[in-house]
Amino acid sequence: MSQASLRRSRFVLGRGPGAVAFVLVLGLLLVMAIEPTRQLLTQRERVSTMAEDLAKIERVNAQLEARIDRLKDPDYIEQQARAQAGLVHPGEVPYVVMPPSDGKEPNGVAKQPATTAPPPEPGVVESFLDFIGFL
Repeated sequence: MSQASLRRSRFVLGRGPGAVAFVLVLGLLLVMAIEPTRQLLTQRERVSTMAEDLAKIERVNAQLEARIDRLKDPDYIEQQARAQAGLVHPGEVPYVVMPPSDGKEPNGVAKQPATTAPPPEPGVVESFLDFIGFL
């Protein structure tokens, strides 16, 4: 064999296995990168979900803090005591405004219309007198 043919065969043989090895290594690197990429995407989704939850919790906390501030206000406390417990100051006359009646009892059952009792049945004497025509 000549020098030129040896170079050609080495060139052809050297390039083929090297290209296959390069493709295999590249494929292995890509396969190894799949799991960390999947974990990264899962973590990003979890972080965004947790951020939304945190925003909701902060809104609820702000509402509760506003309620706490209201409950510290003496005027609000008095208003609630008057509305819920019927508080009156000395010298005030308490009164209750009743809603119009809707025909129901306080327990929600409809009232039965008052019925008059039927007249008593006539006795034997009354029946005889009615039969004769005296009544």
